[in-house]
Amino acid sequence: MLERLIERLGELGLAPPDEDRPLLETLLAGAKRWVLAESGQPKLPKGLKPVVVDMAAGEYLSFRKSVGRLEEFEEAQVVRQMSQGDTSITYAVEFGQVSPFEGLIAKLMTPPAAVMNQWRRLRW
Repeated sequence: MLERLIERLGELGLAPPDEDRPLLETLLAGAKRWVLAESGQPKLPKGLKPVVVDMAAGEYLSFRKSVGRLEEFEEAQVVRQMSQGDTSITYAVEFGQVSPFEGLIAKLMTPPAAVMNQWRRLRW
């Protein structure tokens, strides 16, 4: 699954360095534990492997962004309005709004309920 995660990050425009492999493996293990706990399955079904890969990719992007190592996705702030006398600048993405990149991370880290529900089992 590690190779698939690296491919997925490549599809998103990011080539993780070799020194990040242990981190990627840890993120994959964490995502797998979450999916198994949420679904109640004793082992990971083939149909949930893409969910684990996407969750780990989202975690990796979030981690890299939080430590300032995500230059590939630097978001340019687009100026929506500008005044000159006393200098007032309003950006297109206001405080509190989710940027497209943060939306992508949230989408990757949150698997669709319909996919998870199809694999959910009751545990006694």
